[in-house]
Amino acid sequence: MNDWNQTKGVLMKTSASRPGKNLQLHHTFLLSRRAFLRTMALAGGALGMSALGAACAGPATSGGTGPSAAPAASGPRVGGVYRLVGAGDIRSLDPPAAESSEDWWSAGMVLYNQLYFYDKDGNFYADLAADLPNISDDGLVYSIPIRQGVKFHNGRELVAEDVKFTLERQLWPEVYSWGKSYMENLEGFDAVIDGSTKELSGIKVVDSHTLEVTLKQPQAVFPALLSMSMNAIIPMEETLQAGADWGFSTVIGTGPFKFVEWVAGERAVYERNTDYFRTPPYIERVELYLNVDPAVQLLRWENGEAEFARAPSAELPRLFADETTRAKMRLAPGTSTSRLAFHFDVPPFDDIRVRQAVAMAIDKQAIVQKSGGVLTPLEGHFTPPLLQYDPEFKSDYQYNVEQAKTLMAEAGYGDGVSGIRMYIGLGQETGQLLQADLAAIGIETELAVGQWKDWRDRIRAGDVGLFYYNWAASFPDAYDYTSAWTTCASIETGFNDGNYCNERIDELVTRVEALPLTDPDRIAAYREIQDIVINQDVAWVALNTPQNIALGVDYVHDDFMSPIYGWPYLETAWMEER
Repeated sequence: MNDWNQTKGVLMKTSASRPGKNLQLHHTFLLSRRAFLRTMALAGGALGMSALGAACAGPATSGGTGPSAAPAASGPRVGGVYRLVGAGDIRSLDPPAAESSEDWWSAGMVLYNQLYFYDKDGNFYADLAADLPNISDDGLVYSIPIRQGVKFHNGRELVAEDVKFTLERQLWPEVYSWGKSYMENLEGFDAVIDGSTKELSGIKVVDSHTLEVTLKQPQAVFPALLSMSMNAIIPMEETLQAGADWGFSTVIGTGPFKFVEWVAGERAVYERNTDYFRTPPYIERVELYLNVDPAVQLLRWENGEAEFARAPSAELPRLFADETTRAKMRLAPGTSTSRLAFHFDVPPFDDIRVRQAVAMAIDKQAIVQKSGGVLTPLEGHFTPPLLQYDPEFKSDYQYNVEQAKTLMAEAGYGDGVSGIRMYIGLGQETGQLLQADLAAIGIETELAVGQWKDWRDRIRAGDVGLFYYNWAASFPDAYDYTSAWTTCASIETGFNDGNYCNERIDELVTRVEALPLTDPDRIAAYREIQDIVINQDVAWVALNTPQNIALGVDYVHDDFMSPIYGWPYLETAWMEER
């Protein structure tokens, strides 16, 4: 075994202290290529990773200026109720099932911890792990030390058995998890997925605070996978004892806040964890209000009824123009992508000519203009923070309504087609723009509006022909944009809800994941995947990438926004006395 810090020249820092201490007020960060490469250098060291300096990004930008960014004379204090309002709902507070925005944030940043995580500057640090793992010379075996003295919210100490159980349970067939496909490189994955066993042959408890994990092949991004919210650590005995109540009325983590209540469709309440293994949070109580329309969110914020809210896109120019309001905004670069995807089993989208026509019918610039400048149009599969991003890449199917009509006619739909259901989530404005664009080439659609949790099963079943959705990356690498919803394997274990399958993609991912992140062959392979998805198969239409924008208040400090989750870090946030 080799220690990454001592023998592999690691260029990233790991903090055993409280992450985010001495924060600049309202600071936000871009999880840049450089920070990520520093992180993954620890895995790359075992794989022969070379120089890191070639990949870099600009400095982070502050989330505010003026009064909100000035230090408060009082300094950090315990107390206060932090109120957030969100447009979505909660599916579950079981980490692998928490896939909507509100529950994903609750699981990933509030109620639980992962083995590893990222601080505000994109630096990877040991969270529930006591240190970086030791990794074998062949890159297959990770020895992970577990932090001692960490307590679950019920007072029991965290042990290695809980970590082993967490990683295994989310792969059980009867457990819903949005992230199963990410973990397919674990030794024993197939046997757990098909229900042959409950235990992964590749995970071994060495002692009460040491875990050994074996991979099928070296994988440069594996450490990053352990930072993802579906791998947030849960208590084994308590989870099993709770049965069907787990994630609903029974929620026990190690995070900075403890579960108090969840009233379905209305609100979730969390309270300060005074036994937190780092310095306990300052905020006493967190109230998350659900299913609140952005217009109502803005009204609540203007009336002093929320510390964190979002506004309708049409209101953003007005809000940005007001210096006092702008100073209170929380901003973070977006790492997510919005796209319109096809269900390949639903006619007429089983015909590539129709998919090409749809790609040429959509006016991406009109959507951007309607957003008030929040969105940036996308040509391809990847966003700028990724090493694999190619600024020269262009879709073969640019906006051209007449050519789209010609393709529809060639496919036998010159007279148009009706009865197509298109899921558009809660974004009715965008949905109406897409609906009008499609109508212009003869595709009449019925908009399906609602929560993702209520529609996903219907999408998978083919009850929807088109579906608009947003994917937020958990770390800035093409693997996160590919493995969960582009591979054939991810039809069963990931987000590939349109049954899209091109075996060439699976072949490429499997081959290059053993390579260091900066290897030219790995970069070239993912760019080939981008061309397959966008141009050769037209699996979906890449639309745009948003900037994360929220409304905050000047009496709350250090609630900087995560560019991954699009919600605030509250572990170090504090509120002035009012």
